[in-house]
Amino acid sequence: KEVIIFRIEARIWTVILFSGTSVLYASRVAFPISAAAIAKEYFWNKTDSGTVLSCFFWGYALTQLFAGWIADVYGGENVLPVSSLCWIILTFFTPQLFQFAYWSGYPLLVLLLIRIFTGVAQAFHIPSMASMVARHLSAGTDKGRVFGIILAGSHCGTVLAGSFGSLLLDQVGWRTMFHFIGVLSLLWYWCLHFVLTRSNYRQQISPSTSEADLLKKVKSDATSYSIPGITIASATVPWKALFQHPAFWAAAVAQYAGGNAYYTMFSWLPSYFHDTFPKAQGIVYNVVPNVSILITSILAPLVATRLLNSGRSMTTTRKLMEGISLLGVAWCLFAVPYTASFTSALSLFTLAMACRGLHHGGVSVNPHDFAPHHTGAVFGIFNACGSITGFIGVYIAGHILDATNNNWSYVFAITGVQCIIGAVVYGLYGTGSKII
Repeated sequence: KEVIIFRIEARIWTVILFSGTSVLYASRVAFPISAAAIAKEYFWNKTDSGTVLSCFFWGYALTQLFAGWIADVYGGENVLPVSSLCWIILTFFTPQLFQFAYWSGYPLLVLLLIRIFTGVAQAFHIPSMASMVARHLSAGTDKGRVFGIILAGSHCGTVLAGSFGSLLLDQVGWRTMFHFIGVLSLLWYWCLHFVLTRSNYRQQISPSTSEADLLKKVKSDATSYSIPGITIASATVPWKALFQHPAFWAAAVAQYAGGNAYYTMFSWLPSYFHDTFPKAQGIVYNVVPNVSILITSILAPLVATRLLNSGRSMTTTRKLMEGISLLGVAWCLFAVPYTASFTSALSLFTLAMACRGLHHGGVSVNPHDFAPHHTGAVFGIFNACGSITGFIGVYIAGHILDATNNNWSYVFAITGVQCIIGAVVYGLYGTGSKII
């Protein structure tokens, strides 16, 4: 039997998956927010901080392709609960794991391993959701819009951690913040388990004899078939056709450039404001930029849908949304070194984050365009392209800051140039058409 989620159920699942992405990113942003306090407590320099911040993405990025494939083969609804429980446990017990790391005598090595394992566990989350949306939403549902809204939960979680997390950090310390986010994540996990096991939220389709034969044939022939309302995806992805298409690589470059900008700001903005404007309130700079990206990331899929309804092609829509996103971020990053006040710097980073949110109507949902029957696996590659910057870009930023005595202008200039390159390449070769 195949599970098809229709419009009413789609709304429920959109809320559940949006909430899941929120707590996922609240867990992820907890460490960057508390990095300055942890570094002060344990006497880390910028290279140490950059290494511990970036090593999360070693596990996260390198697991993406495998995670997407697993989600497509075994079903995202089966993979998501297991992986979620793993990262929730690691998040809740992070303070205790820090104590164990320094008790072991090899603190940085143990912390690196813990962060890598956390990255591996979280790597399955978004590909699993992509696979669920692609395979289980009914044909009448705008899958790109639904998935874009679900992804916007990442910024809701960042706002959550930035607001309540910053208050907890200032009032009772960073350890309580991890416990708070861990408890919230566990509550979401219970809701996920409840919805997954409640039959009222699933519409069971009993295949006819001929449809049952098709299901058997799918398993034996490893090809893709469609039966009314159901898409059966093969475990075999035509990678060669995908990799030979220039539009795929253009989207990968744009994903890398945008990911580099986002993860650099995501990981280093708290440290930038802490170093440059030490009297500024953490709750302000940890929340305001992320509120802007939350708003635009929710609006972006709706704007993209409106552009499509107005007669613009999918390709034009994707290029327009992604181009504004990347070029807007680049302009803001180039302007930051010329600011002298906290308000100006905060405004520019808020605008940069807002521009980044438009990505959710561009390359972010391209896997649904490229590979509607293999979305989980293809999204895994895309997410890997963006996440690689999490350990390369974030680590290099820390190294540059140490080498230049905390000269942030070099970090922002290099990041901005990459955004321009991504916008140009995607503008020339990007597409919103099906490839495989």
